[in-house]
Amino acid sequence: MGAHHGQILRILRDEGAQSRAILARRSKLSPTTLTHVTAQLLADGAVAEDEPVASNGVGRPGLAIRLLPDAYHVAGVHIGAGLVQLVVTNLIGVPKAAAAFDFEVPQTQPDAVIARVAYEIERLVAESSVGRLLGVGLGVPGPVDAEQRSILASLNTGWRNPPLAEMLEQQTGLATVLEHNVSSMAIAESRFGIGRDVPAVLFVYLRSGFGAGLVIDGIPFRPGGHGAVELGHIQISQNGPLCSCGNHGCLESYVNERVLMRALELKGPPPSDLLAQLEKTAEWAPMLTRLTDSLSIAINLLTPDLIVFGGHLGEAPESLFSHLRTHLPPRVMPHMRDILRLERTSFGSQAGAIGGATVALDHFFYSGVRH
Repeated sequence: MGAHHGQILRILRDEGAQSRAILARRSKLSPTTLTHVTAQLLADGAVAEDEPVASNGVGRPGLAIRLLPDAYHVAGVHIGAGLVQLVVTNLIGVPKAAAAFDFEVPQTQPDAVIARVAYEIERLVAESSVGRLLGVGLGVPGPVDAEQRSILASLNTGWRNPPLAEMLEQQTGLATVLEHNVSSMAIAESRFGIGRDVPAVLFVYLRSGFGAGLVIDGIPFRPGGHGAVELGHIQISQNGPLCSCGNHGCLESYVNERVLMRALELKGPPPSDLLAQLEKTAEWAPMLTRLTDSLSIAINLLTPDLIVFGGHLGEAPESLFSHLRTHLPPRVMPHMRDILRLERTSFGSQAGAIGGATVALDHFFYSGVRH
């Protein structure tokens, strides 16, 4: 398998069944090369021949080549600050099994978390009867190295440079790739969600921290080969609270689960309707103002066509979206005002795990390279 195979698989994923003639034109491969590639994919079991495609030309219509979504599977893992979500999906991101568990921050070391992840993956595979997985995608709470093997630094867990991919591979025997967790959510929306065919997708996520991920023309934005979009660390007040990054007055120092729970005088696990409860308090208006200020900066810098909201923002009351749709356009460049869309995530609470699975699919299947 190789790059040509990955190119054909991506066309079938994004555009559905195609004749060989259309695949040759779309991929710009010679008919001979295309024939060899499709023959290998058929033998591999990743695709199948379907009913003939209608043709206006002379001669018999050709058979269509279609992707077989359940031919292979991957595992996706979202590691947050204290919460891990897992999912096993097929080749188009459809979940077949899911699990989740909590861990204590900062007491729990990464090796303990990875050991539990390995156990849960084995259990999900056994329960779902999907067979051997192609690999695992780990969405992690911080930037990753250029090889996507280690998390560089996670402010909310205190982890620095643990080789998570190697650790999980040793326990499962499965090829593993890392991605910044909110970036992986943006990738999932771009491949399988509301961001399909959208040039620039910005995913904004609120849980224990405030994160963002950006995909441009289908490619995750990773400045420096490892960076992430640190929307939560835009400084909105020089005299604000101390942030986990060491600065003062970052958006995340005002808008995160801990701060919002304290404002509501709540204890225990954060409720799914956290922002709906906040809407009834005096803290709601300042939170909306801070969110609008930060998003307007991000929009003018990054010019996304679509902003997708996940975590507590994806579960927020409609008044949050009404406020943003009213107050963001006057704050951004004129050419952005008519094209910008604001939507909730397509994947609900599973956005992070499906994001991890999508990263695994990109690396271990749609690249054309099997590990």
